[in-house]
Amino acid sequence: MKAFLLIVFFLSVGTIQAQKIGEHPITSIKFLKKNPKKMELAKLFWKTSPVNEDKIYKKLGLEKENKGNLKLRGRLTLRNGIGFKTRNPYFPRYSLGHQKGMKAFPGLKDPIKKRKIEFEVKHKKIKFYNQGQITSWFLNLEKRGSSESLEVCAIKFKDSSETKYQLKTFPSSKAAQKEGWFITHKYKCGTCSSLKDLAVYMAKPDLTDPVRFCTKKPTLKMIKSCLMNKVGFTERCSESWTYNADHTKKRCMGICMKDYGLINILTNNMQGSNVDKDGNLKPCIACDEYRSGPGFKYAAARTRRWSGLVSAIKRGSDEVYKINHFKYFKKTSNWKWFD
Repeated sequence: MKAFLLIVFFLSVGTIQAQKIGEHPITSIKFLKKNPKKMELAKLFWKTSPVNEDKIYKKLGLEKENKGNLKLRGRLTLRNGIGFKTRNPYFPRYSLGHQKGMKAFPGLKDPIKKRKIEFEVKHKKIKFYNQGQITSWFLNLEKRGSSESLEVCAIKFKDSSETKYQLKTFPSSKAAQKEGWFITHKYKCGTCSSLKDLAVYMAKPDLTDPVRFCTKKPTLKMIKSCLMNKVGFTERCSESWTYNADHTKKRCMGICMKDYGLINILTNNMQGSNVDKDGNLKPCIACDEYRSGPGFKYAAARTRRWSGLVSAIKRGSDEVYKINHFKYFKKTSNWKWFD
């Protein structure tokens, strides 16, 4: 009898642990308590796991060290996380001759000042803040046309219990739906495309404070660990967030200090609207968006807007990709999605 009770006890403890997103039990998260159906969805997400994630991540081309033109070996550890499964998407930085750059990316010249925050112009060279493959991918997003012609990341369950699933990038939403796959976000799959990462995005509409707490850790490894344990992201997704945070600290510190003030940054007193009276992003947020955003979007792939979720930063309704995540599961397939 005692043995039986012990087994029941350990099973119950395992169940409780499995139902936590980061440091919080799913049932205690404020947003989910106000949205019972989404709480049920989060619980279903947390029981799932992708069966082909290594294949998806390999396509990103971030599995090898990006040594670039580094002369000091010691600097490598500051750019690529020690023991990380993915590599820093921001290095080596991509550069082009000024005139060649204008021809390669016509959108830069009309006028160039509109995009200047996305790159530096030094010694007649355009130097972007991320790798060449990412620069090309991101700038070409603007040429894709209508939403129906955009590639999408979709899932399909491999078992009747709806726990094991595949991820796959399709050239369009119609192509994915035709083959019976469920779209999980706009554009290709990446490190944050898993349903567990979607659960984090959905359950915690504003990740600003917990992420800022983690990014104050002194090393990339500590930041990653914090994002996994406190926030709840999966390992590779946490790595993409870590690289993004580290890059923003290095490339936007001056702008953010001028925007918020050093004391406010040190005391984490950066509350208030993220946009100005005209609806434009404030300088610090804009710096993160344009200097670190391309690398993060390429690697992580999933963002709130691309997943059909409302962000803490005010956005136009046309920027949020419309999607109903209840459709994945038989149990929730008839529920309506409201944000």
